[in-house]
Amino acid sequence: MRRCIGCYESKPQSTLMRLTYDGSAFIADTDGRNEGRGIYLCRNRECIEKSFKRKAWNRICRSRADNEEIMRAIDAALNEN
Repeated sequence: MRRCIGCYESKPQSTLMRLTYDGSAFIADTDGRNEGRGIYLCRNRECIEKSFKRKAWNRICRSRADNEEIMRAIDAALNEN
């Protein structure tokens, strides 16, 4: 079970997309083996929007996050699965 950063609900890991943050960039982690901080997010638009509204990305990287970079990583994760 993992917690989505958008809706804060715990769900099975297989139902969520995983992104990683290595200190400098957000990366789609389609195989679950990337190094860095693992970030889980539901595969729906509502949770993606909530994660930005709640500024979850800024908390994860402990500074101002680049929303365009995050959206590229999210798009890559959605396209892979």
